[in-house]
Amino acid sequence: MTIEQLSLTTLLDTQQTCLKQLELVITQETAALTAKQADALLTLAAEKNSLLDSLFHTDQALAVHPEHHLLTIDTNLAAQVAQCRQLLVICQDLNQRNASLIELNIASLNRLAQALQASRNANSLTYDGKGKTSTISTLGNNLEV
Repeated sequence: MTIEQLSLTTLLDTQQTCLKQLELVITQETAALTAKQADALLTLAAEKNSLLDSLFHTDQALAVHPEHHLLTIDTNLAAQVAQCRQLLVICQDLNQRNASLIELNIASLNRLAQALQASRNANSLTYDGKGKTSTISTLGNNLEV
C-alpha cells in the first residue's frame, strides 16, 4: 500500500504524530543551544530534517488524495486538520525562537573571537574591509634597521 492509498484519517494521524515529534525535537534543540551542546545539535538537526521530510511527503499525499475535498467538509477531518495547523504554528514559533537564540550565540562567539585575537597580539591588531578586527601575524617581521 502506497502512502497515497492510506485513508485521510491515517494520513492526518501521521501528520499529528510527526508534528508532536517535531515539537519535542525543537524543544530539545532549545535546551542544547542553551547548554551549547554542539554534538546534540547536530543529531537533533538531522532528526528535524527527517521529520520535515516526512511531513512534506505526507502533506503531498494529502494534497493528491482522491478524497481530499472531505478535509473541509467532514467535521472530524476538519478538526484534525485544525489540530495539525495549531501544532505547526507552535513548531514554527519554537523554531523562530531557536533561530534568534542561534543568532545571539553567533554574535557572542564573534565577540569572543575578536577578544581572543586582540589579546593574542595587541601589536598586530588591525581592521579588515568590513570593520572587523583582524591580526596580521607578519606585521613588523620584515623590518630592517
